[in-house]
Amino acid sequence: MPTVAIFPWGDVIEDFLDPIGLTLADFAERMSGGWLFGYVAALQACGWRAVMVCVSKGATTSQRFRHASTGAPIWVVPGRPTAPTAEPSRHALRQWMGAPLRAFESVLRAEGCEYVLAQEYEYARFDALALLCAWRRLPLFATFQGGDVTLSRVESKVRRWSLQRSHGLIIASAKERARVAAQYPDLPARIASIPNPLDTQEWRALPRTQARAELGLPRDAFVVVNHGRIDVGRKGLDILLDVWRRFIGSRPDARLHLIGAGQDDELFARMLAEASLPSISWDARYTTDRTLVRRWLSAADAYITTSRTEGMPVAPIEAMACGLPVVASRAQGLPDIFPLGEASGGLLFDASEPAAAAAALSRLANDAGYRKALSDAGRATVESRFSIGAVGRELAEFLSQAAIKAPA
Repeated sequence: MPTVAIFPWGDVIEDFLDPIGLTLADFAERMSGGWLFGYVAALQACGWRAVMVCVSKGATTSQRFRHASTGAPIWVVPGRPTAPTAEPSRHALRQWMGAPLRAFESVLRAEGCEYVLAQEYEYARFDALALLCAWRRLPLFATFQGGDVTLSRVESKVRRWSLQRSHGLIIASAKERARVAAQYPDLPARIASIPNPLDTQEWRALPRTQARAELGLPRDAFVVVNHGRIDVGRKGLDILLDVWRRFIGSRPDARLHLIGAGQDDELFARMLAEASLPSISWDARYTTDRTLVRRWLSAADAYITTSRTEGMPVAPIEAMACGLPVVASRAQGLPDIFPLGEASGGLLFDASEPAAAAAALSRLANDAGYRKALSDAGRATVESRFSIGAVGRELAEFLSQAAIKAPA
């Protein structure tokens, strides 16, 4: 059984968990879905074995846990966050020097890992893993989930060396593939356009009437949902408020419900208060209760995402799986979910044109037949392109084939 070690982003796993109010125990026992656990499930479905390797500032020794949902091993090794500096090159140097390579190597050896997969190639962790994989003669891969910036000249030089030694990159975003091709024209690594997976059996709509009754929603109100991390800049939540302000005047019965938490909770709370839009409600928590999220997606009429920056987010795919038409910005990665636009279940707009998003919502609100057509198209898109089985087959084939030929 082939075994791949997956290294999530961040100097330490708390970089991801702390802003959303979750602990390491939550990560192992309650979290599921997303690109990381989706990759694990997809690989398992194709007979592969996945091992997650995380660095924690709270760990004093390496420990092995079991992920409750997938049963996959989670290794937690000791590490420390790198304090930002005014000089990006110095910050990268500290990240490289602080990488716990001995602990990583011990995990790879203990688990018999034959492949290494890093989240983000434009990140210091990838460079450290390139060095380790060159020593261990292991094939190295990376997946793009939104990190597209090389922060310093020194980092850029090291990054080129790392990419030269990688075996393949998984980049679902066409815009990012174009950037990589332009910035690294001599890159020998293969590049695959493989989307993030979703469990299409779990993510199905409940009966709408039942979902609305359970949530106490009016039967005839037009309900729009958004869920995910509260990051005003990246997720364009200021744009979302502008869009809703423009739309609500023509549909006063409409409601917008947000579910999520993040580093900008306090800022977004102030923005909501200043906007004074009683038609907006916010469940201010990063919930691991997928049943609750599915209930809201089943009760809603449409989904909206106004991000400025993305990799390939899973949240709108979950909405499509539950039968919602999606109004989405053209942020990197989102157009790749809807390659045929409306025929894929989505209405796309430029983030600089909130009026276009408001018009898209109005069109959906006023035409139930149109909503149904996009709903059916979105569900079909998810089943054909994003299912665990479909993505797992693509991942397994790409990893095994790309690893046959070592990079120059």
